[in-house]
Amino acid sequence: MTLTHDLLLITSFDIDRSGLASIVDASMRFKLHMLRPNRIIPSLFEGIDASPVGLIDAELFDTDPINVAGELSSFRPGIPILFLARSESPQLFLRGVQRGVLGIVQKTDRPDEILRKLDAAVQRQNLWNKEEIRRYQACFSTAPAIPGLDVPFTLRESDVLGKLATGLTNRRIAEELGISYETVKEHVQHILRKVGVTDRTQAAVWAVRNRLF
Repeated sequence: MTLTHDLLLITSFDIDRSGLASIVDASMRFKLHMLRPNRIIPSLFEGIDASPVGLIDAELFDTDPINVAGELSSFRPGIPILFLARSESPQLFLRGVQRGVLGIVQKTDRPDEILRKLDAAVQRQNLWNKEEIRRYQACFSTAPAIPGLDVPFTLRESDVLGKLATGLTNRRIAEELGISYETVKEHVQHILRKVGVTDRTQAAVWAVRNRLF
């Protein structure tokens, strides 16, 4: 008989729960529990076994996934944790490595690949690819600031760039600044044009290298 493990999903999106539930329920190897960010309290762990697996969405609203990892670990010391991600977030992933997060479940992974990663987490296996880690580290390698740097950002563009530099997604930035998702996208495009880069990761690297935040 296959042992069933509790899977703690921390996400802001109900669609993620329904999608994962269909996969893990069919496997009969995991029992899914959905926890809301900012609502992780001791009573939620009643009836959950001593060795669950934590799966934390990398795009939580108003909550740092690393802080959530810390909360889970405080209630279940040594809990194996994975990120659930749709896209790359080098800074967050590097912080995750330092925090002991074991790897990433991509939202585009096939069901058998998701289950493989969850099974590996149960065994405390590290799923980070060394080449990926080196690539993430290269994004944030130190470089001297540019003397006399003067880019004419608006106050709101500076706000957005500051959030972007910490690894937040456009949706998270919109939530934190109280503006629309489309407005954030416009600000990001203005920032990319002013900085002279082609994507948000390069803009974040530019901000970090020039010690703007």
